[in-house]
Amino acid sequence: MKYLKKTRNLKFAILVLLSVNLLIVKGQDDKTTKYRRSSLTMVLVENNDLGKNKDMVVNAYNAFPFPDKYNLHKIVDNKLNTADKQMILSIDDYKKAGFYKDTLKTPMDMIKAKSKNPLNKIKYFDETNTKGFLEPTREEIVNIQINKYIKEKNIAKQMVASWFNRKSDGKMDWDLWKQRAAYSASQSEKDGGDSKQGLTDKMLRDVDVIGNSFIVFNYMDFYENEPVARFLRDVAKAEVTKQLAGKPQFLIDKSMQLLDKAYDLTKEGYTVKCNTYLYQLDWSEAIAKQTKNWFFNNDLDLTKSNKIWDTTSLYKMKFVGKTISLSIVVGGKKTVEEIITLQVKRTMDNALSKLQRAYVVFRPVSPIFETNPFLIAQIGIKEGVENGDKYEILKSEEDQFGIPKWKSIGKVKVDKKKPIWDNRPNAEPLKDKDGKDIPVLPYTTFKGGKKAVAGMHYIRFLK
Repeated sequence: MKYLKKTRNLKFAILVLLSVNLLIVKGQDDKTTKYRRSSLTMVLVENNDLGKNKDMVVNAYNAFPFPDKYNLHKIVDNKLNTADKQMILSIDDYKKAGFYKDTLKTPMDMIKAKSKNPLNKIKYFDETNTKGFLEPTREEIVNIQINKYIKEKNIAKQMVASWFNRKSDGKMDWDLWKQRAAYSASQSEKDGGDSKQGLTDKMLRDVDVIGNSFIVFNYMDFYENEPVARFLRDVAKAEVTKQLAGKPQFLIDKSMQLLDKAYDLTKEGYTVKCNTYLYQLDWSEAIAKQTKNWFFNNDLDLTKSNKIWDTTSLYKMKFVGKTISLSIVVGGKKTVEEIITLQVKRTMDNALSKLQRAYVVFRPVSPIFETNPFLIAQIGIKEGVENGDKYEILKSEEDQFGIPKWKSIGKVKVDKKKPIWDNRPNAEPLKDKDGKDIPVLPYTTFKGGKKAVAGMHYIRFLK
């Protein structure tokens, strides 16, 4: 028993020391651990439906800490307001998106259409309501507006301009490319080139650097909790009245009081539904070579290259997919502004983690921080980690062209016996059996990974 107690104490001491060490180096990790991250731009879709709280939502969104598993990629037009005149949709916009084409001519056509798309409304051609077509839903309209925004604002071109630090006179460089490629110093000297030499063949082949550039559009709807809380309370009261019919009145009164108390606890605050749209820059070796020929020739003619830049349609965005996430924050003693600020942060975290779980191409990698006495990484609930999740262990290897590529060398699983790090903003502390706060350990523990090496290997969500 004494041995077991000493062992437990030793493990606890190791945990404490490890936690202190993590807290000390937290914030320095990105500077000391260089690895290839995807690049990300985030855009809030502003809409008038946010009402009186719109300014609070926008301010909270702008204050949202950028996710550290991605490189921040800046563009000029990073705000989309659906109320702008430029975003007003024409019939042609709807038709290009596939709407306003198939006419519903019979009642059966309309019944079938509504059964397949119950959220869509039918717009009728005539007063007899015998001919019409399906109108897009609110979310589909936002998707059309996003596509219009991407096209009219030349978002793909803006992303490329940012990658090459394009100046007002048309001059470009590839310093950002080399930096984010995470080449070693010797590689950069050997393969990086300079402004006179142009892009090297190696850099042209390294399409993942620019190719893993993403834009996330977030469209949020806020709903007050009170109507839902009231509805649930009233339904529960009706059921209690039915179940306790003929029972002593004090039992019924007690049940009603408990339901009223639950209502009071949940009526303040908001529930947010967030539609998140993910787009990726369409980039390939062919596009990289064309970019070099147009804008990085040895005898660069700025007048000619600027004309090409202004007229080219080479650069495009491709739609990856969409997710819907819900986030609930109850009021308590918080002000409306505090509720909305916390709500927006949690909604953004939920939206990103859902995208990462749904789309492999968008999944980030995380450094393995320690492997002894067990494997840990600084990710948690904010990144969508759940009990039993599997992650693959990755190491960076050069291919035949000397380009770094991720290679899977093993798997690990989230340890169900240890708490997942709750790194969400304003997260409630975990309690032990006596109701006391459990010390927050700034990492999540994984089972397996005996061959993993801290500082050299990484993990990425698998399933």
